[in-house]
Amino acid sequence: MERRRLTTSASKTPDRRRAEVLEALGGLYLRLNGYFCIRNYLQHRTTGFGLETESDVLAIRMPYQSEVLGDGRVQRNDDDFVFPERFPAIDCVVAEVKEASVEFNRSVRGADGVHRIAAALRMFGIFPSDAFAPGGTAAEMAEELHRKIRAKVWSEYPRAFAPEQRVSVRLLVFAPDTAKHSDERAHIDFQHVLDFTRGRMRPGVPCAHYRDPKVATASPWRGCTRLIVEVLDESFAWHEAKIPVEQLIERCIAKWSALEGSENGIGT
Repeated sequence: MERRRLTTSASKTPDRRRAEVLEALGGLYLRLNGYFCIRNYLQHRTTGFGLETESDVLAIRMPYQSEVLGDGRVQRNDDDFVFPERFPAIDCVVAEVKEASVEFNRSVRGADGVHRIAAALRMFGIFPSDAFAPGGTAAEMAEELHRKIRAKVWSEYPRAFAPEQRVSVRLLVFAPDTAKHSDERAHIDFQHVLDFTRGRMRPGVPCAHYRDPKVATASPWRGCTRLIVEVLDESFAWHEAKIPVEQLIERCIAKWSALEGSENGIGT
């Protein structure tokens, strides 16, 4: 699968809002490609304090998904990412959003990581409980995925496939092409995600305007996604040819700062 280069470098600004914006962008990209998403999925502990691990996004797409508008136009998916219809499979995605390095959390990479992956697979609800027993389909998929993400090189997205159930599970990292390990590990470049998302949300091409630009508070979007959509709307209004990822982040954080303390906020 083709990998695209990022032309801007990742900022080192220690602002948690950067991660929030990028996670929202990754979630929006997956949603526009027909995935149902859970952001910030937490695996709880039974004892002690904290979590077993967390995943930035869990997402699932059905094999014959399509989004058809009222006039019959079909919203396009990213052919570089979505499986073609000739390969009908349920696609489960466990995704991380990273700026510094193309890798998964230490709790997932570590010795107990296979159990964390299996727990995520259970959340999708596709496999029966006996599939997680030793030698079961889901247990073997978790082992395969754990082995692949611990490797030094990923020539393709770490993936396991259950042919009888036609279920694919992919462990993905959204990251810039400037991140550590980006040359030897397949990942989804932030700039590619932004370019696809911006193209899909161009007013008047794939669908009508999402909101009345004269009434900003009437936006149907919430949280960081709302900020991203507003920045994209402004970019089209200003006839900008392209937005670098870093510029998107800066504009979203500026909007976030302006909304802090206001009664509208950024929502949830």
